[in-house]
This record gives sequence, structure tokens and C-alpha cells, in this order.
Amino acid sequence: MENSCFYCDYSIEGGKHHYISFFKDGVEHEQPLCDICYSEWLEGIKE
Repeated sequence: MENSCFYCDYSIEGGKHHYISFFKDGVEHEQPLCDICYSEWLEGIKE
């Protein structure tokens, strides 16, 4: 199954993606991120 990164729209192959959860308008959403965007997201939540 092929997904696209939620942030950069990069085509993600196989199991090389990470799912993040966030709330928008009181509803939880789960979206895939590629390795690069996921590492940037992790750095962002550390600050």
C-alpha cells in the first residue's frame, strides 16, 4: 500500500512511514509522515 506524506506529499513506500495524531476542531486525525518530516516534527515538539 502506498501513502503520501501529509506534510510534503512525498510518496511513501511500504513500511517507511510514521503516523502522527492531532486534534483539529475537536476531532482526532491520524496522518502519515515520511521519515524526514517525522524527524522534523519530533524536533519541533522538543522545543
